[in-house]
Amino acid sequence: MEEQFLDVRGTRVQMFVDGDGPPVLFLHGAGGGGWTPGLALLAQRFRVYAPTHPGFGASDSRDEWDTVEDYVFHYLDLLDTLGLEKVHLLGQSLGGWMAAEFAVAHDHRLHSLVLLSAAGLHVPEAPMADLFILPPEEMLRLTWADPSRAPAPPPQTPEAMAAQARQRATVARLAWNPYFHNPKLPARLGRIRVPTLILWGANDRLIPPAHGERYRELIPGAELVLIPDCGHIALREQPERAAEALIAFLSRHSR
Repeated sequence: MEEQFLDVRGTRVQMFVDGDGPPVLFLHGAGGGGWTPGLALLAQRFRVYAPTHPGFGASDSRDEWDTVEDYVFHYLDLLDTLGLEKVHLLGQSLGGWMAAEFAVAHDHRLHSLVLLSAAGLHVPEAPMADLFILPPEEMLRLTWADPSRAPAPPPQTPEAMAAQARQRATVARLAWNPYFHNPKLPARLGRIRVPTLILWGANDRLIPPAHGERYRELIPGAELVLIPDCGHIALREQPERAAEALIAFLSRHSR
């Protein structure tokens, strides 16, 4: 895996890249970017690009961006910067919301779409937990099917705390109100015409699987796969199972 930095229309972006094969663009969730065991397995068959959203990690902040749509345009610019006409687009959680909004308007740039425990919808009977108020131990319980398997948290240095505050401020600008959804998105999802896989942890207690079922209902031809013994971040908790499902789906829709 190689860490790169690139300029995307004046925004310095941190990105992790590995693999050869059809291009895959991965958009991370509100917990931050980086490289996961599941992405490493995926990179054995595909060229995986995992950028860090502006406002996260070592990417520049763009405090004037306050909607998911701003990030959709950013990722259109990133594809142009990389010279990629079409990609398989994968989005996790907050990144899944970004991916869904991207596909609604720009699916001509996609070979396929994968939503992994994606935010973006309001499902009253199965509300998303409020991550702005959850203490760390409760967040761990909601995001992991087996919290004992979670990696140890990094040391709380002043630098790490400042980075977390910057990241939380970015998330709040995008998803505070309305909370992690776009009321207009459900009516637009029917515009998506690329093959779509909805991949969800069966034990996700942060964004319950009912959200995946709603995405399946609203996106034409979408298929929903639940991963057993898995919480919110399948590429970390069940990397082998997640990668197996992803490779099978993406291989079917690669040219």
